[in-house]
Amino acid sequence: MKEVFVVMKCLLKNEEGNFGIMTAILLPVLLLAGSVALNATNAVNEASKMQAALDAAAITAVRSYAEGASENAVLIEASKLFLANFQTHSAVDLNNSANFNENAFQLAYSQVGHETMATASYAAEYDPFFWGLTPYRISRRSVAARVADKEACILALHPAASRAIEVSGSSTVDTANCTITSNSDDSQSIYLSGTATLKSECLYATGKVSATLANLELACGKAHEGVSRTPDPFRKKAMPTAGNWVSLSGCGQNFVGSGSGNGDCNGTGKTPNQVPDGYSVTLKPGTYAGLEIKGKITLQAGNYVIDGGVLKFASQSTVSGEGVTFFLLNGAEIDIHGGANFHVTAATSGPWAGFVIVAARNNTEAAVINGNSNSSLTGIIYMPAAREIQYSGNGSTGGECVRIIAQEITMTGNSGFKFNCKAELANNQIMNPGAIRLVQ
Repeated sequence: MKEVFVVMKCLLKNEEGNFGIMTAILLPVLLLAGSVALNATNAVNEASKMQAALDAAAITAVRSYAEGASENAVLIEASKLFLANFQTHSAVDLNNSANFNENAFQLAYSQVGHETMATASYAAEYDPFFWGLTPYRISRRSVAARVADKEACILALHPAASRAIEVSGSSTVDTANCTITSNSDDSQSIYLSGTATLKSECLYATGKVSATLANLELACGKAHEGVSRTPDPFRKKAMPTAGNWVSLSGCGQNFVGSGSGNGDCNGTGKTPNQVPDGYSVTLKPGTYAGLEIKGKITLQAGNYVIDGGVLKFASQSTVSGEGVTFFLLNGAEIDIHGGANFHVTAATSGPWAGFVIVAARNNTEAAVINGNSNSSLTGIIYMPAAREIQYSGNGSTGGECVRIIAQEITMTGNSGFKFNCKAELANNQIMNPGAIRLVQ
């Protein structure tokens, strides 16, 4: 034992021995400190990679979602992009729904006014190198937003049609304070020719604009080509369903088709056999097998559902109604002749406030809507699946508070569109998609 103390005493007096002991004592501390520093650096790098991958995914998501892609399709696209940019041993296989958990890639959407936002988030357990350190959680989020651009008066939804929007012949169209927008990527996405006159805030086309008009005036100076598609802004609104048909017997055959005889007209009044000049038959809201208006008709406020038949305003008809929406269900058609005299306004409250004509989303029937200087529609003409709308509205200087959405749109006559129509359209707007920015 005495010898051991002697040896220890010698080692303590020896500088080389002191260094060896101190090294032995400090080595674990140095290793731990180095491990912490190394892992902190690696964790920062992992978090930076995660943030960059989330930013790319959020931008992709808000672009695709704002252009009308489904939430599920966007999730698949964005998650694959995220994992392609962020590879880690703890990354979740998003192709296998059974692997989704609280650590998986998450995607959520929100709408603030006309700004669409996508929030991408991800969390993973980081496993440190070396011993003595427990795993810890790294989480990041990214928020991208797409702001709205100019308001559109006319929107053609078809993605590939030639001449999805056409203004030709001797038409005169004025959308001076709103745009004409086509989602078609065709080289003649918007087609303008002949002696027609067009005045617009701007033209927006996913494809190209073919314009040989001598009379073209754009406030923006030059058409915007190759732009992102504008989604159907009303694609999530629930359609009504058809009910029991309203009987038109007793309404007078000179006033409505199928209105045999004269007498009690669906509870709104008794139609006389000898009608005085200026007499108007009143119709009530409800479901109609078809509705052909031939004479002077007053429409009570409400929804008029056309169930598989035809809504027709004959050339000598006179139609008036406030707070009215026509719904074309089960393949119903619409045919409004230029000789008809009509003044119809949409409701300003209710689920479909601001809409004057609505077709089911599977209704591909073409439509003819021809007004004249004495006629007017106020509201949104929403026929998203209609293969074509031929439209000639009120060509007066004041124009109409009307908006049009269909697959393809042809302007066949003189039309003027008012811009400041928020009250009449119940604050519904069709906005072109603008720039995308990272919010967080």
